[in-house]
Amino acid sequence: MPVNYQSAGYDFALLSAPTTQAQADQIKTDAANYQNNEFKNVFSPSLTASDSAINTGRLVGRNASLSDLSTQLVTANTQTQQIYDRSTDTYTRQGEINEWQAQNKLDTLFFLQILFLFFSVVVVLLYLRQGKVLGNTSVYGGIGFLLIIVLGILWNRVSYTNLSRDSRYWNRRYIVANPNGLVGNQCS
Repeated sequence: MPVNYQSAGYDFALLSAPTTQAQADQIKTDAANYQNNEFKNVFSPSLTASDSAINTGRLVGRNASLSDLSTQLVTANTQTQQIYDRSTDTYTRQGEINEWQAQNKLDTLFFLQILFLFFSVVVVLLYLRQGKVLGNTSVYGGIGFLLIIVLGILWNRVSYTNLSRDSRYWNRRYIVANPNGLVGNQCS
């Protein structure tokens, strides 16, 4: 029993039989066309798969570059936010310092006004003593009384600033909570 080699619909075992040259050429042409068609049928899907792999690689690369860009944008935005937060804190603190200086100047101006009033009254009292309208005792007693008031105001301002005034906020009094100063059970 002869082995049949099927290709292009021909039995190649029969090719060994004498045939005409035209038939042999036709068989060879048909076999070559069949092999070419089979190669194309097998190669076309692999070419399509290769193109798909290349396109997938391009998409993966593009996704990676987009991810890197988004990471860079998030980092840049975070840095910008941190810079903004630091500058906001700086501006807020500078505003507090400016307020502190302004209030300090107002407090100094208040004391200088008190001194001006004191010296104005002293000049008037000394003028009245010179004109013998007031006696020495009443003039020096009045000056002493006013001097005690001026020194009391000065002492009050200095002690308040050094002991009670909040160092960050000029217009606030700094109060320390003393847990030992709390009164316990008073009903007993």
